[in-house]
Amino acid sequence: MLPGGAPVAWRCVTAPEPVAQQRPIDIGYTPIRDSIPVEVVQRSEVLSRIGRRELTSRQRSGFHVLMACTEGHGTHDVDFEALEVRPGTLVRIHPGQVHRFVPEPGFEAAMVLWPAVEQPRDPGSSLWYPGCGVPARWEPQPPAFARILRSIEEIREEQDAFDRSPRRAALMRSLLHTLTIRLSIDVPASVPDMTDLPQPYVELRARIEQRLRERPSVAELARELAYSTRTLDRACHQVTGATAKQVLDERIALEIRRLLTHTEVPLAVIAADFGFGDLSNFSKYVLRHLGARPAQIRAGA
Repeated sequence: MLPGGAPVAWRCVTAPEPVAQQRPIDIGYTPIRDSIPVEVVQRSEVLSRIGRRELTSRQRSGFHVLMACTEGHGTHDVDFEALEVRPGTLVRIHPGQVHRFVPEPGFEAAMVLWPAVEQPRDPGSSLWYPGCGVPARWEPQPPAFARILRSIEEIREEQDAFDRSPRRAALMRSLLHTLTIRLSIDVPASVPDMTDLPQPYVELRARIEQRLRERPSVAELARELAYSTRTLDRACHQVTGATAKQVLDERIALEIRRLLTHTEVPLAVIAADFGFGDLSNFSKYVLRHLGARPAQIRAGA
């Protein structure tokens, strides 16, 4: 149980569209108490309260999750990886990532949950984005893991005392900020590397996320951002060694792969969602960027 016997707020929200039952389940964030900006819950409590369908289905969370394993061992699926988890392991799930619980006895973890609007800004790092190369699992040195657990326990203690007052809310936000900064200091690999990132690249990545399903051209993005395509190419090459078009296509391909691997949405629907006029062009795009045809990727998921 949560401290004080408070119920776990884990609400399933599905879209009303005809294929909604085939898409990843969207888990909305509903705090255990009004106005609480962050909460801590035990993994076992989450598993005991979410429905069987939600437990066995892949979910696309609308909030942040930091999982710190304290007992046993098991796995947790995040995007395309089954992550091995044991005492001392940290797992990070960002809004929009697809993940799945794997029920395994004896596997316990403290889970810190907070909505996207409460995500603190890290002064030393750019914003996380899909495909940025940051892993979802780390095993810090024991002293570092112990410091992170202490930060989590501080949040849990204040959660018990939370009275909806502005000062208590501000204190919990401060503790969340402390936790995320502690994580970035003790586990540098947990945040994108801000070293020498050119501004055009940062702006391009943000705009790609905004217009992902539209499959815009690099020329369109350059006009919107008031850069030349050559400037975007130079910035992308400096960071990734690839052109702006390759960066764009890689991100689109990642999202398509998520849908092919983690859903049963018909191929024609996915193709239409990304603006492909027919399945043939969609299939060629997927083959070129993912190395296999859509049906092959789905069959091998």
